[in-house]
Amino acid sequence: MTRLFRRFFVLAAALMLLASAAQAGVPAAAAQSVSVAWSQPIRLTNPEIQSWSPTIASDLAGNVHVLWPQTMLTGAPTGMGDTLYYARWDGEKWTTPSDVLVSPGNLGAEMPDIAVTPDGILHAVWGTGGLNSRLMYARAPACCAEDPHNWTKPISLGGSVNLSSAIVSDSTGVLHVVYASLATNNIVYQQSTDSGATWSKPVEIDGAGRRGDEYPAYPRISVDLRGRIHLVWSVMPYPGRAVVYTRSDDGGQTWKDAVQIDVYDRFRYSEGFGPYLIDVEAVGNDTVHLTWDGAPTVERHHTWSKDGGNTWADPDTFIPELTDGGRALWNDMVVDSAGVLHAVSIKQPWAAQWIGGGWSQSVAIGSRSFAEDLRMTISRGNQLHVVWLEVIPGNPSVVYYVNGVSSAPAVPAQPLPEVPPDTLGLTQYARPTGTPAPTVTPAPTLVDLPYSDVQSVESPGKAVFISVGAVVVFLAIIIGIRRKKQ
Repeated sequence: MTRLFRRFFVLAAALMLLASAAQAGVPAAAAQSVSVAWSQPIRLTNPEIQSWSPTIASDLAGNVHVLWPQTMLTGAPTGMGDTLYYARWDGEKWTTPSDVLVSPGNLGAEMPDIAVTPDGILHAVWGTGGLNSRLMYARAPACCAEDPHNWTKPISLGGSVNLSSAIVSDSTGVLHVVYASLATNNIVYQQSTDSGATWSKPVEIDGAGRRGDEYPAYPRISVDLRGRIHLVWSVMPYPGRAVVYTRSDDGGQTWKDAVQIDVYDRFRYSEGFGPYLIDVEAVGNDTVHLTWDGAPTVERHHTWSKDGGNTWADPDTFIPELTDGGRALWNDMVVDSAGVLHAVSIKQPWAAQWIGGGWSQSVAIGSRSFAEDLRMTISRGNQLHVVWLEVIPGNPSVVYYVNGVSSAPAVPAQPLPEVPPDTLGLTQYARPTGTPAPTVTPAPTLVDLPYSDVQSVESPGKAVFISVGAVVVFLAIIIGIRRKKQ
């Protein structure tokens, strides 16, 4: 090999290394991310009826469960829904959306959250709305939750709920619930070790140095494989004073002193903006990710811990398209079977991936108007499922769904355990008969929509392939010139 050729070989190798990390300015670590192929979004709700914040969960069999409020009662008080609707995706088809839950006394049914325990039971919590909002809870067999007769009678877990609550199931089937209390100005935690049959006494979690006019809101919760409970919330009033993290190492009995992850100050934040809407995702034994709306104008910020929340990395940002782009519940995260973190956020909506210290290029996953209240779950290790509320000024808001398939390895589905009816206090289940459950409004048609502005996530390797191809062409030209000279 001549000296000239060796020089070009070294140069080509350097160009290939740079190309592998140069995916539209993505850091080198992000170049390892798996690719995702996104489907076209579909509409889940009747466009003539006002829908509200959806929530989503998956079970071990790979089914996807979606629950959302609709405003159905004539003359109902102003709020964010009074009737909870449900639909399930089994990987091939959707059940017909059906009204399954209402609050006692014709109260509101707002901002629900759901979780599925390994025993095959679907659990739901929601608030009744207003200053005296009650936290309601009900459960149903995940196999057939589309029939309202299969849900237990709603019970109250607590009172004076401020806005939203959160429920998760850990790997052992323990249920964890948190909400912000208007009565005590604290976060309240409860758990159930028997799949919702009984609940522990509420545990009050003090805030992190709140001032007199401040109060907690929008708690989110996640549990790692060591059983440690990771909890975050926003300190209000709007537009946000701080975002806070704490952890319990003893099953929720005691909690560490809360840590302010980000705090408002006028030098970093533009006027009218502040830290807001933090989310948490625990991965494996010790990794914890946080995302929130940060400085200076609700840019999406992220930090992570490798030691279970004891220390945190310097924050980074992702989805730069949202700079000065507003805020509207939620940011959400899931981790696939390859260990890649997937995050979604509002407006387009947008999706991005993070791995080992870098974020992928943002990808639009489809919307015609402003997308709010995003929620995401993952099934079978590589199936991403996202729902959101599409807000069109002057029209009822509607719920949309989109599916993404990650190139991470698939995890085999497991059959749902049989849940005896008497476990839920029911005499028997109303099994699906092929006839849709009664609904208040005509069922929507679930059809793919021709979104002209939807992009599919391209393989991160595509830029590498193109760049390497250019290098190969470049080498061929140089070799040809060299031969002519000889």
